[in-house]
Amino acid sequence: KRPWQTNGELPGHAARTTSAAGCAMATMSNLAARVVLSLLAMLAFVEAQRPVPWAKELAWADGTGTPLLITPNIMTGILVGIVWLMLFLTGFCCLFSVQTPQSYEEKCLVLNKQY
Repeated sequence: KRPWQTNGELPGHAARTTSAAGCAMATMSNLAARVVLSLLAMLAFVEAQRPVPWAKELAWADGTGTPLLITPNIMTGILVGIVWLMLFLTGFCCLFSVQTPQSYEEKCLVLNKQY
């Protein structure tokens, strides 16, 4: 037996001990970090809201503003078109990246003993 195989640790490395208290503290610190990050995310969402509408939004509410140039149906069509274009370009690039040899070796068909 080698000296470091007697107790399951390498020479010069301290034995790793895990206890219930250590696991509980790690779990509590993960939970605390998640809570803090969630609160910061909610604070960012609240701050991102605008309390006062823009003048164009007020004109739309009154019915005096110009209509939207892109309706939800048009926006959906544009986004679906972009997805189809991306799929087409991916296939196009894959198809034209196939490489074939410059010349093929001519071999005669060899037929041996056919029963």
